[in-house]
Amino acid sequence: MELNNIKLAAIDLDGTLLADNKRLCDGAEQTIREAAKRGIHIVPITGRPYHGVPSFIRSISEIEYLITSNGAQIIENKSGESIYSYAISNEKSKKIIEVLKEFPCLFEPFCDGVGYTEKHIYDFYLSRFKETPLEEYFTSSRKICSGYDAIFEDASKCADEFFVTCQSREEREKLMKQVEKIGNVQFCTHRDRFLEISEKGTDKGNALSVICEHIGIDLSQTIAFGDGENDILLLDAAGTGVAMGNAEPPLLNHADIIAKTNNENGVCEILKKCSV
Repeated sequence: MELNNIKLAAIDLDGTLLADNKRLCDGAEQTIREAAKRGIHIVPITGRPYHGVPSFIRSISEIEYLITSNGAQIIENKSGESIYSYAISNEKSKKIIEVLKEFPCLFEPFCDGVGYTEKHIYDFYLSRFKETPLEEYFTSSRKICSGYDAIFEDASKCADEFFVTCQSREEREKLMKQVEKIGNVQFCTHRDRFLEISEKGTDKGNALSVICEHIGIDLSQTIAFGDGENDILLLDAAGTGVAMGNAEPPLLNHADIIAKTNNENGVCEILKKCSV
């Protein structure tokens, strides 16, 4: 199988480019560098904030841009500067915080490339991730704070998203109804208790369109790789959509190609077949 006229590869990280141990498979870095030398822009696109993107990804000089927080930010890799932001406004961020305080939940606002976390919440999550592949991600992507109100007193602070852990599915439904009243927000749910809140219209597919316009290429010249439901709009937007062999079932219906799993270096097998 040959994939011609590919000028950009948008690649999800967790469950896609990264193996289950949160590392690159053997040879993956070299494959990325070689694809870039062939003229293909390699763009990691992840739900992680900027500082949660592994240093071994950011240190690949051929990677020019990173798309983080599920499309809320596009970061120039070399400088670490944002060239595009689709964050929740400061005023709306503060309103969401007030609603979340009314519920018995744990929540973290993400901005400045990190998740701001109160000490008791940091300790709770760290106890869960200690000595697991997620420990490094968690400690690199969180910043302990004494309270969220002080952060958002600065009018320039806008949350890319909020990550919330609810006590139950029922409690999550109640919370979503209250936050929805604020207007122009969207939700992404995980399992029974987890919730992400972002500005309406924030998604990986929209971010892919923006980076293509910035670089000056057509969406038809892109290939996108993903494994989760938050990758559906990404695969729909791309010229060629690739779902991993370990992908969540809903994503499979949106894929043109099914690759091998993330633990089998599935991304690189396809990427090697791409040419400009």
